[in-house]
Amino acid sequence: MARSLLVPVPEDRPSEPAVAAPVLPARPEAARPAVRAAEAATPVPGGTPCPACSLANAPGRHFCRFCATPMVPERLSTAEGPYAGRRPGLARDRSRWIVRALIAAGVAAVVVGGVLGGPPAARAVQDHFATRVPVHPVSWTASHSAPNQEPKLAGDGYSNTWWGTGYAGDSEGQYLEAAFAEPTDLLSLLITPGSSKNTTQADGQATPRTFDLVVKDASGEIRVSHHRINDGGTQRVDLRVRDALSVRLVLRTAWRADPRKQVAVAELEFFGRSVT
Repeated sequence: MARSLLVPVPEDRPSEPAVAAPVLPARPEAARPAVRAAEAATPVPGGTPCPACSLANAPGRHFCRFCATPMVPERLSTAEGPYAGRRPGLARDRSRWIVRALIAAGVAAVVVGGVLGGPPAARAVQDHFATRVPVHPVSWTASHSAPNQEPKLAGDGYSNTWWGTGYAGDSEGQYLEAAFAEPTDLLSLLITPGSSKNTTQADGQATPRTFDLVVKDASGEIRVSHHRINDGGTQRVDLRVRDALSVRLVLRTAWRADPRKQVAVAELEFFGRSVT
C-alpha cells in the first residue's frame, strides 16, 4: 500500500543547449514620454485682473491664462511692442507718392496744353525744355557812345570793358542794338550792367534799371517787352522770339544816375535754341 503512493520521478539528465531561431534586425524604439495631467492654473496674488473672468494674471501678460481673453491694452507697457495677433500698421511715406503725382500731373498738363493750345503753346513747351547755346551778333550799333566806349565792347566777352551812352543822368531813350547774320530763335539774354562786375563802387558808372527790348523778326514784325533788373551782377532776361534779326535795348531809368556819370553796359550775351 505504501509503495503505491510513491510518484515516479524522471531521472536527472543533462539538458540540450537551446538553439536560437533567426530574427530580422529591428530599430530600437525610443521611450515614450510619460503623460501627466496639467496642473490647474492658480490666480497670481496682486496680479492684473482679467476683464472677462476677473482672475488675476501675472503682470505683462497679453492674454488671460484662464480664459484667453485679451488683457486691457491701456495697461500694457508701450515699450513691449504689439503682442501676438496684433500686427502694427506699416509706416508708408505718402509724401513721396504725392510728389510723384504732382510731377506727373504737371507733365500731363504741359503736354495737353501744348496739344490743345496749338502751335504757339507747342513752341512754348519746346522753348522751355530746349538746350540753350550762345548766339553771337555780327554787328553792334548805338544811338550814341562815349569816346573809347564803342557799342562792340558790350559783346567782346570781357566784363571790364563797357559801352557808355556818353550822356549824364539816366540817358532815357538811348539804345544799344545787336544784329544777327540770319534769323535766330532767341530764348534769353544775359546782361552785365555797369562798367564792371563790381558796379556798386562809388567810382563806378550808372547802371540800367528799367529798359525795353525791341526785337525785329524775319517777317518785319516788331515785338516790345519791358524789363527791370538789379543794380549790378550778371542777370538773365527771357525772350523766346522766333526768327529774330535784331535786338535793341532802349534805356528808361538808371540806378545811381548822376550828372557826373553815364549809364554803362559791360556785357550783353544772347542764347538761342540748340539745333541738335
